[in-house]
Amino acid sequence: MNNAKLWTVVKPSTGIPLMLGAVAVAALIVHAGLLTNTTWFANYWNGTPMTAVVAVAQ
Repeated sequence: MNNAKLWTVVKPSTGIPLMLGAVAVAALIVHAGLLTNTTWFANYWNGTPMTAVVAVAQ
């Protein structure tokens, strides 16, 4: 383990749930940001098929 000395300062019964909780909170913040700042992500989660983008040649 790369950070083995960490557990001499913080008990694993405290540190592991804190780290997992931090990861979960970070994931929720990222997903909330995607939902509020994009137009396609909510449609993707709802299963709406994506529309094809057609390029017009000039």
